[in-house]
Amino acid sequence: MFDSENFDIHTENTIYRAIMHNDLEKFILFTERGEFDKDQKLESHLYPPFHRPFSLLELCCYHGAADCFKLLRTKFSSEITLTCLQFSFLGGNPEIMSECLKYQTPDYKCMEYAIVSHNIDFVTFLMNEYNIAIYLILNHF
Repeated sequence: MFDSENFDIHTENTIYRAIMHNDLEKFILFTERGEFDKDQKLESHLYPPFHRPFSLLELCCYHGAADCFKLLRTKFSSEITLTCLQFSFLGGNPEIMSECLKYQTPDYKCMEYAIVSHNIDFVTFLMNEYNIAIYLILNHF
């Protein structure tokens, strides 16, 4: 059923593994290779369903990989997208979140991810600073 899906993206010696573990040393080695593409995208069902591939910076936000995030921003001027901000609430790294908030405005998805990550501080922050409400949806099975 899932034969065509690549679930080995986080195996040893991949840039995605370096991001997942915030391994700056290995991440730098990948970025210094001749074939490195700063604009490469990853499409995988292992991440939230946005129906589009994710940038390296977005993956850094998802995993809370602050060191890799900073390198992409300083060396490659990678763009902070709304998805970066949304994923920063899942990744839980306040440093990444703070940088993303300089360029993007939080939305309901940020609140959803703050709730899913069980971080009451993030939820309270979004409610108090951005007046984002909590919407509860009841599913009947």
